[in-house]
Amino acid sequence: MTRLPRLIAITDRTVATADDTLARFERLAHAAAPASVILELRDRELSGRERLAFGRALKRIAVAAGQWLGVNDRLDLALLLEAESVHLGEGSVAESDARRLLGAERFLTRACHDPQRSLSPDVDAWVLSPIFAERKGNPPLGLGALGELHTRLRTALDAPARPGLYALGGVDATNASACVAAGATGVAVIGAALRGAEPLPLLRALDVVR
Repeated sequence: MTRLPRLIAITDRTVATADDTLARFERLAHAAAPASVILELRDRELSGRERLAFGRALKRIAVAAGQWLGVNDRLDLALLLEAESVHLGEGSVAESDARRLLGAERFLTRACHDPQRSLSPDVDAWVLSPIFAERKGNPPLGLGALGELHTRLRTALDAPARPGLYALGGVDATNASACVAAGATGVAVIGAALRGAEPLPLLRALDVVR
């Protein structure tokens, strides 16, 4: 991997239906430069069978557009779907256990809500949230926290490559470039991908228009 994806677009059925999500993600994936977007399957409220079917639809979009498929927490689904990326929540399995099951090649991200948390060399990228908007009752951390974690990732880990860093929480086309300027590799979004019909402003802000 010479360059990490710049955008993680996350599914959320409370924001958009399955059909609407697939339509929006297809436009986004084909408008973005190849290998610049992860289409991440979340939707934890769905049954395993429903998530697998939805994941297969996302996988078809990702393959057709030259993007990555990501899976949130479900390692079994990630293996079945041959996902390129897996995201672990803060309360999920240990990174070392995930690596033993998934292998070294998958892109492994981990949720982070504290820029001073302990860091693991088994993680390829951290997703820090919330940055601009309250999320799950947590107040926004702001760009300062993003810069703080960026500095720690540059200096604290003895790893072959510096881990990536993604900003989540209230991120959209108006502030994505500020996240990158503060040290983020890219951004993770829900509403910015699932609300509104035009993906180009966000892709332009991240400099990944096809």
